[in-house]
Amino acid sequence: MKLLDAISCFLFLALFSLAAGAQESTSHNLGIDVPEVALLALQAENSSDLNLHATPPNTAGQQIKTNKEEQSGIWVNYSSIVRENHKRKVTATVVGEIPQGMTLKVKASESRGDGKGKLGESLSWVSLRNGSVDVISNIGSCYTGRGAQNGHLLSYKIELDDEADQYAKLKQSETSLQILYTLTDDN
Repeated sequence: MKLLDAISCFLFLALFSLAAGAQESTSHNLGIDVPEVALLALQAENSSDLNLHATPPNTAGQQIKTNKEEQSGIWVNYSSIVRENHKRKVTATVVGEIPQGMTLKVKASESRGDGKGKLGESLSWVSLRNGSVDVISNIGSCYTGRGAQNGHLLSYKIELDDEADQYAKLKQSETSLQILYTLTDDN
């Protein structure tokens, strides 16, 4: 009888451990939504105004001199989340009239600061005009960091227009322009 009780107890414990080890599962759906983002800002270290000057010659018979590259203290900051296989770019457009006989150029530095992701690639010096021109290209999902010392530092310069007879079109003037920057799709 003791043997029968021991076998019964053993079978009971074995069945109990099997029943305790059995599991039941259930599930639910979870959605993750990452929004598309396209934000752009200009951040100035001191002032967002910049003055470029042509310098008169020292000696009769020479042409006026234009300044060399001038860093503006203005930084391009952006945040971007793109769709798959898409890129963005930053363009610049002049609002106003560049004085005849002169060319206005801009260059964005390589990205600096606290940014992460697929930051844009700066193009070399580009001549500005009333239509948009690319300044930074190949922007993916990224952010530059916020404020001065983050993103791309803008530099400007003016040059005399090399086309024949453009010097004759120079006139004494003080011109005020606005440069409009846009973050846009590049596909």
